[in-house]
Amino acid sequence: MVSVASISPVPALANPAPRKPNRPENLTVNLASTEEWLVSSLSLSRAPYEVDGLYAIAIKTGFVHRDRVLSLLLLRYPSPSSSLLVLRSLFSSPDSPFPFNSLLSSFSRSGSHLPALLAYSILRSLSVPIDRSTLPPVLRSATFLSSIAVGLDAHSLALKTGFASRLPVATALVRFYCSLGLPAIARNIFDRCHPRDFILWNTTIAGLVQCHELEAARNLFDEMPPTDRNIASWNTMVDMYCNKLGDVLEARKMFDEIPKRDSVSWNVMISGYARMGDCTSARELFDSMFERDVVSWNAIISCYVQNGFFSGALELFRMMLREDKIKPDAVTITSVLQACTHMGALNLGQWLHVYIRRQRIPMDLQVTTALVDMYGRCGSIEDAQRVFAQAKKRDSFLCGTMVDILAMHGMADEAFRVFDFMKSHGIKPNDVTIVGLLKACGHIGLVDDGLELFNTMEEKFGLSPKLEHYGCMVDLLGKAGQLNDALELIMGMPMEPSPVLWSSLLSACKIHGESVLAEKVGYHLLELEPSSSGNYILLSNVYSNARRFEEAAMVRKLMKEKDVVKEPGCSSIEVGNQIHEFLAGDRDHPRSREIYEMLQMVATRVEQAGYNYEQYLNSDEGGGRHGLMHHSEKLAFAFGLMSTEDGSTIRIMKNLRVCDDCHLFLKLASAVYGRKVVVRDCHRFHHFVNGLCSCLDYW
Repeated sequence: MVSVASISPVPALANPAPRKPNRPENLTVNLASTEEWLVSSLSLSRAPYEVDGLYAIAIKTGFVHRDRVLSLLLLRYPSPSSSLLVLRSLFSSPDSPFPFNSLLSSFSRSGSHLPALLAYSILRSLSVPIDRSTLPPVLRSATFLSSIAVGLDAHSLALKTGFASRLPVATALVRFYCSLGLPAIARNIFDRCHPRDFILWNTTIAGLVQCHELEAARNLFDEMPPTDRNIASWNTMVDMYCNKLGDVLEARKMFDEIPKRDSVSWNVMISGYARMGDCTSARELFDSMFERDVVSWNAIISCYVQNGFFSGALELFRMMLREDKIKPDAVTITSVLQACTHMGALNLGQWLHVYIRRQRIPMDLQVTTALVDMYGRCGSIEDAQRVFAQAKKRDSFLCGTMVDILAMHGMADEAFRVFDFMKSHGIKPNDVTIVGLLKACGHIGLVDDGLELFNTMEEKFGLSPKLEHYGCMVDLLGKAGQLNDALELIMGMPMEPSPVLWSSLLSACKIHGESVLAEKVGYHLLELEPSSSGNYILLSNVYSNARRFEEAAMVRKLMKEKDVVKEPGCSSIEVGNQIHEFLAGDRDHPRSREIYEMLQMVATRVEQAGYNYEQYLNSDEGGGRHGLMHHSEKLAFAFGLMSTEDGSTIRIMKNLRVCDDCHLFLKLASAVYGRKVVVRDCHRFHHFVNGLCSCLDYW
């Protein structure tokens, strides 16, 4: 039983009035407002005559000298001749580089990289002389925009003027060539530069790491004078061993040698342990930190989520909320939402959604996608659709997630509507999108639609079918009874079929009572995965359904001889702010006696409604009447029935496929008690309402 109750509610925040710049009636009054109005107008205007008018106002008010206004004017006058007029209005004498240097540096530092390159182009057209301060900002902007032509021109000019060996220029050139994946040229520039400072050393080492020249980077670090090594040098090495080589032992050795560590050092090392799945070492390191920032918290929470310690991640999040100086950001929220998704913690996910709004955390694509995924996989498909509809921007990942969620809920029509939206808005589908659509087809038997999509995905979308796509098609064909077609598809695959595909075919054989093919497929599976309990159970059930009880007993005996233990079924349900977990026959819950009494009452009523457990007694999913009646999802349902308000939805998460017996039991229980029951198993969602299931018994 996992508690999520101790997260305190979020205090309401005041909503400050939005700032809306207005055009002033008198340009000599309220100059700050005038500048804001100019910036806003230049950001929106498109017509040339409008830009001319704004340019005149900028000259009259003197704001043409302001970096924000000037950068927008250069963008609105993209032709060299027009931009030349703008710059000439600023600089009466083009013989000095100083005005241009100031402008180039300001543009580059503020991220206005395109105006910086436009200004450099005009500088070149005017034949303005340069000095050692001219080229570094140009190269910085060329690096950011991957402008090879400008970078090469700047390098050529540096060689002609003799500035190529000057430290600021050489450093910028090294960074430029490493960004292009040309470490040999970068190293040549480094070797020709004397003397060198720590900035050039660090830039070259980091550039070599970026270009995957890892041995060269380590050798250069070893050559670096100890007096030039600073925290950035050490952090680059630790990061290289953690994230490029996956060698946490060497990374830890370097980490321990750092004379004085900063937060980056700790965070990189924690992330390195996370990548290796070593949450224990990551937590020990985190706990020993003297001062943690939001990146530190994000690193350790992400470590727990990535490695499946979801309740631990939520506990860390609670600790983070108690910190006075640290506030969760979008990265934190995304990780915690992922933990909620895996645990089925809908209530906590809803609390986080409110927290996002009240704390004004930006609803970027990453957060929006995580919210859609959380709501959808926690069983609240309506909330998932609402968040998706309200998204200000949608990309292939968000749309693909929405398609996959709708497919899990058996909503094929809605999934294809999202797909149509993507095509009409120029959003290219990715592999996840196609997998989701094929799943949607499989869940309701749209064989022709699935075949058409699968056969044209490469031609229409440039996506080659991968193992997951083949798996969806085998499932689709198998459920539709086209077992031979499914087998032919597996045999004709360009890659090695995974055991999952064979298991899908075996499951289809069970559905359609095809014991002959099932026998061949089943024993092939036992060779591929001799330790997988599910394969033994599935094959045994095929034999039992065909009334071949001796063969079924042989499979169970073989399973016992190989010491293969059946994976226990586990179901969880969120009540209030707690996740309650149940195993089959579980009596560890503090309200166990009440739960079993309730379950007995439910069983009596569903039997009166037509439930008959005897038809499943020969199944290995059962374990006799006692075993059938005490399956984990039934215990979770009984607990939900006694712990939630009448008429409310009961949501259950199951780690395995819902068995036939429990499926029938929950269908009838939904009608008897007038409750909607939503169950997520390892394949899909089942919405039980009034004695019917959304899967139409097709799962």
